[in-house]
This record gives sequence, structure tokens and C-alpha cells, in this order.
Amino acid sequence: MRTRPRLRQSVLRDQVRSVRLTRDELDLVRQAADSVGLMTAGFLADAAVAVAQVQGGPKTKTWLLDQRGRVEELMAASAQLARAGNNLNQVARVLNSGGHAEHADEAVARVLRAAARIETAAIELARR
Repeated sequence: MRTRPRLRQSVLRDQVRSVRLTRDELDLVRQAADSVGLMTAGFLADAAVAVAQVQGGPKTKTWLLDQRGRVEELMAASAQLARAGNNLNQVARVLNSGGHAEHADEAVARVLRAAARIETAAIELARR
């Protein structure tokens, strides 16, 4: 058990709760936490508090479902971008061994544009 607060916390979180997740849900949460530089537990706590702060009206359920859909779409887009990155690594291997890959520059440009759009969407989602 942690005996002192983390430096970034102004108040010690001393209440402990257990959360049950599927393996896939935990993997998604871990990836999201890693992407913003947080430990899984801290990410879960911050996310729960953020949702609780917008509670208070009939729009809460709609907002939560809307956010969940956006996060799921963003995670799917990130996974596809990772696959595209793997394909680009294969193209780079061919080019580095003296081979030729038609339209490689166009493919790289498209992947870079997609990555920028995903990053913009993630920042927008984080601001909501």
C-alpha cells in the first residue's frame, strides 16, 4: 500500500475500490493509460471522477454512451494505424534491401495524415 501521495496529486486518494474488467477492456484501459503517461489505477480513477463530475441530468447517459462510442472508434482507428505502420515497416525493409515499392511515398503521406487526424481526435476527446 502506498504510504505517501504522488507528487502530482494535491489530495491523497486513500479510498480503495475493486473494479472488474474483461481482458479486452483491461488491455484498452492500459493502452489508454500508457498513452497519457498514467498508471492504470490512476487513469481509472481520473476517468471515473471526470464522468461523475458531469453527472446531474438526463443527458448524462447520452453523454456517456456518446463518449464511449467515440473512444471505441478512436481505439479501432489506432489499431488500424498500427497495422498500417507494420506494413510500412515491411515496405522500408524492401527499400533498404535495394528493392522497389511503387507508391510508397503516397502511402507514407496517407498514414501520416491519418495519424494526425487520430491525434487531433484524441485531443478533442480529452477536452470534453
